[in-house]
Amino acid sequence: MPLARFSHLALNVSDLARSEAFYLRVLEPLGVVGADGEAGRYRRLTNQADLVIVLAQAEVRFLDRGHHRKAPGLHHLALVVPEAEDLDMMQRHLHALGVPLLGQGRYASDYRGGYHGLMFEDPDRITIEIANHDAHAYFSEGCPVG
Repeated sequence: MPLARFSHLALNVSDLARSEAFYLRVLEPLGVVGADGEAGRYRRLTNQADLVIVLAQAEVRFLDRGHHRKAPGLHHLALVVPEAEDLDMMQRHLHALGVPLLGQGRYASDYRGGYHGLMFEDPDRITIEIANHDAHAYFSEGCPVG
């Protein structure tokens, strides 16, 4: 069987129009654009290469539940940028949009060698991380290969 690869991420959101505007603004430097959808139900965003995020309007009966990264469920969505300098550019971009960063902004992590990132939340408190790392070290250190 061939290796599986990531297809898309679908996020339920409390206000589809607000979330679509947020994601298109903050991810614009990464080439993310609106693709298709159904008014009031969902909107598909893509970088037209290897990333698809589907924003789906949550049902009214679930709107009061909210989201928190420390509760069971999704902790965060991480997107990788090719160069470490891209993190600085994204930090400036988010600052210009008035999007607050979690923590102190750009950080280095001992999670994997050469791993750097920054984190922020969308309007529903879904955490988004923009990261840069050595792909070989990230996918092979301590992971069974082959």
